[in-house]
Amino acid sequence: MLPGIKTKILFVVLAAICVCGCSNSKHLPAGESLFKGSKVHINDNEASKKERKVLKTDLVGVVRPKPNTKTLGVRLKLSLYNLAGDTKKKKGIRRWIRNKVGEPPVLASSMHINNSKELMVNLLQNRGFFNATASAKMETNKKKKSIAVFEITTGPQYTINKVYFNKDSTLISKKIDSTFSETMLKPGSPYNLDLIKAERTRIDRGLKELGYFFFKADYILVIVDSSIGDHKVNMYVKLKRKEIPEEAYSVYTINDIYIYANYKIHGKSADTTKEKADTIDNYHIIDNKHVFKPSVLANAMIFEKGDRYSMDDQNISLSRLVNMGVFKFVKNRFDPINDSFMDVYYYLTPYPKKSIRFEIGALTQNDDRAGTEGSISWRNRNTFKGAEELLFKINGGFEAQYSGPVKQPNIYNFGAETDLSFPRFVIPFIDIQTNSRYLPRSIIKLKYSFESESTLLRINSYTASYGYDWKEGPHKEHQFYPFNFTYVKTDTLGTSDILNLLYANLIFDGIIIGPTYEFTYNSQNGPQRTHSFYFDGLVDLAGNVLGAAEHADYKTNPKTLLGSRYAEYVKLQPDFRYYLRFTDATSIASRIMAGVGIPYGNSDELPNIKQFWAGGNSDLRGFPSRLVGPGTFNEYSIYHTNNYIETLGDMKLEFNLELRQKVYKFINAAVFYDMGNIWLYNNNPAFPGGTFSSDFYKEFAADVGFGLRFDFKILILRLDLGMPVRDPWLPENDRWVLNKIDFSSADWRKNNLIFNIAIGYPF
Repeated sequence: MLPGIKTKILFVVLAAICVCGCSNSKHLPAGESLFKGSKVHINDNEASKKERKVLKTDLVGVVRPKPNTKTLGVRLKLSLYNLAGDTKKKKGIRRWIRNKVGEPPVLASSMHINNSKELMVNLLQNRGFFNATASAKMETNKKKKSIAVFEITTGPQYTINKVYFNKDSTLISKKIDSTFSETMLKPGSPYNLDLIKAERTRIDRGLKELGYFFFKADYILVIVDSSIGDHKVNMYVKLKRKEIPEEAYSVYTINDIYIYANYKIHGKSADTTKEKADTIDNYHIIDNKHVFKPSVLANAMIFEKGDRYSMDDQNISLSRLVNMGVFKFVKNRFDPINDSFMDVYYYLTPYPKKSIRFEIGALTQNDDRAGTEGSISWRNRNTFKGAEELLFKINGGFEAQYSGPVKQPNIYNFGAETDLSFPRFVIPFIDIQTNSRYLPRSIIKLKYSFESESTLLRINSYTASYGYDWKEGPHKEHQFYPFNFTYVKTDTLGTSDILNLLYANLIFDGIIIGPTYEFTYNSQNGPQRTHSFYFDGLVDLAGNVLGAAEHADYKTNPKTLLGSRYAEYVKLQPDFRYYLRFTDATSIASRIMAGVGIPYGNSDELPNIKQFWAGGNSDLRGFPSRLVGPGTFNEYSIYHTNNYIETLGDMKLEFNLELRQKVYKFINAAVFYDMGNIWLYNNNPAFPGGTFSSDFYKEFAADVGFGLRFDFKILILRLDLGMPVRDPWLPENDRWVLNKIDFSSADWRKNNLIFNIAIGYPF
């Protein structure tokens, strides 16, 4: 809820900024004008329409200086700079706003228009427009605002006619010629300087794979002949013979490989301890304190004695050592011993073997609940001297409701967990070796959790899992757990003061046993892109083989395992996200998340810990936490009570859209829209209207809102204010509630504005 007085203050501040933004030019020194930016006009049609659009963006990008930054179309930083005014005080809020938050005006006089014009012509020539011309002028209006206008004539773009490689008698020249069919310089393609640079890099990398360790891309020269006419060029690729040293012509083979497993960066030179090496499979391991098993380091290596040098093998070996997770620093050195062989040295600086970590934090839910949580964990990074990681963790916390019309029970939780992971595939009777730059991990997990919801119920959960986690590249990751065993025991303790609370849908007593597989693709890893994608798909199976063997049926033939009923279901959960980056400051994030759980055989619904929920600070942010749905069900609308602790479903569909805008160094703003719901797979009389049907698309809840994100690097604090715009439990023609929005009503704000505090982005 947003109090009226704060709303008025906010409007006053925004109005002041807007008024100041309209008069930014009034604060300029005499005779100066505000530089608003640049416009580029391309006056001929030699380039295609699509290419002209790209050229305009790139040409504006070379203009310096950049105009004052805008936030949602307003020069907010400049407005704050002017609003703070000049002050002689060295400290104070005005000085902080002016110098830290604000941004001084970019003056037109600081813009050297002829330099920008020359940069534009240079860019066009690098793209093949050799005859490009440009003219420029500065236009200033009566409001003392200036814009640089550039008139561009590109002329025809030159294309590649033929590409020749000037081969000589050397072996390295013959090697280059043998791969020249893979050249990036294709006849008919436009001339592009960046493409020439990429071709030099391609040749260099190819030679590195063939053992030419000392060769460099700078030793390649590309001569361009534009005199052949018809706006075409011939290209001649040749070696700079006079600049290439003798060693660059040599193919190098790996001789001895030395691995310093406990290297101290500021300690004594490691070269003095060669004679103390343990040799295994031709690898010389120097580890005087025997911190690591020699075999685990040897297995991480791709290089072997007698191999021809390869840059890929070098990078993969380094990556595998880094991904073992036990070394703080990893570096290597190649030392030629003659014109054909080189020794290789790897220097590995381990992390401290054991560490302890404390974490404590606060949490809030958007239904007036708040609490705290904390954990302590102990880690051993090299448990059995084979880079195995052992983790012990204890955590606990509580949630209590501090206000709100519906009283929920206080929640207390405690947990203990043990994880042991191995940097390899551990499969009985099978030895799997990989050459991937990402070492696989085999993981054993044991976990206990306890949750008490006041004097209402207590849940004890015991879990054991064994599985594998591996990456096939920087963007793709797999998690496969062939064995998962969970036993859940729930005790109900209802007392007279809370007997009206409904919690039967939260009770599950029994066993969940079965495999899970999860695949994740994330294109955001690496350099920033205009378009980025994220996909996570989960397959979760339980009791399928056992139920089929025993012909289990929860109605007529229920079956047990170890004296407890076991769950039987198939669950699929795809999550797709798309990120569109307009500029460094503005982007759109979107998500489509679906969940399908099909209980059958020994189960009539999914166990509650496997079910879906809707509403919350990373879900439908305009609705109370975990109380949306299922379907058109709404407790208050049907029963005029508020007794459900939370509502769950076997199926879910959700859409999210968020416009993100950078406001200040660590402050980002967002406008969002959420839509979705949950449903039951089988009919449950306790939730009328909650079963999935062909009318599911008419039963979506929807909300809109605004938020702020404070990016402190170590964490992101997120504040979101949401409100519902579609209530699925209302009559079908009345579900959109836009006409009921009334910010002036205290009752409406109290019942509809939902404030969320969370850590991290919602998606």
